[in-house]
Amino acid sequence: MAEITLAKKAGFCFGVDRAIKLIEKLACEGRKVATLGPIIHNSQVIEDLESRGVRVVNLPSEVEDGAILVLRTHGVTQDVLREVEESGCEYIDAVCPFVKKIHKIVLDNSSEDVVTLIAGDENHPEVVGINGWCENTATVIKSEEEAENIAFSDTKTVCVVAQTTFERELWKKITKILKNTCQSAMFFDTICSVTENRQKEAETLSSEVDL
Repeated sequence: MAEITLAKKAGFCFGVDRAIKLIEKLACEGRKVATLGPIIHNSQVIEDLESRGVRVVNLPSEVEDGAILVLRTHGVTQDVLREVEESGCEYIDAVCPFVKKIHKIVLDNSSEDVVTLIAGDENHPEVVGINGWCENTATVIKSEEEAENIAFSDTKTVCVVAQTTFERELWKKITKILKNTCQSAMFFDTICSVTENRQKEAETLSSEVDL
């Protein structure tokens, strides 16, 4: 029989664990709950929550009367947050604190003299949310080649952040390139430590198992 080795750090990260427990508590209390988009990228978890009456909605206007809306861990744009607040529906912010930290960095450095660069997947909800805190003006890259081909005005300062789940080694290579090509750049290492630890553990585990 095959032996299965479970990674020591397998399971939910802090932000996801916090959000899931919050939703489960609300459901156990008999509350009608809706999440703005899937709370995490895990179909089994989403199906389990749906079996408890938790609905996934795409817009605040889709929230049922009397239901409480939970903002997902990946975060939302500033415009979406404003829309939620203006809708008048009851809501709870379950955005990962590490993601919210990136929102603040981008917002605080958003000006005519500063351009934002995000290392990440432009279609990932977290990156979409981050971009929304600098009025969707950010440049998003995910490879060394894209970093080498990008060009900014010498009069601009570049604010560089990363998707929390971005690959650590790739981040190092990209920042090294940008340090040589950008006249003025501010680097904020926003990769979650949990992500880094799991990437290292996966690398180690892969050298010890057959598959």
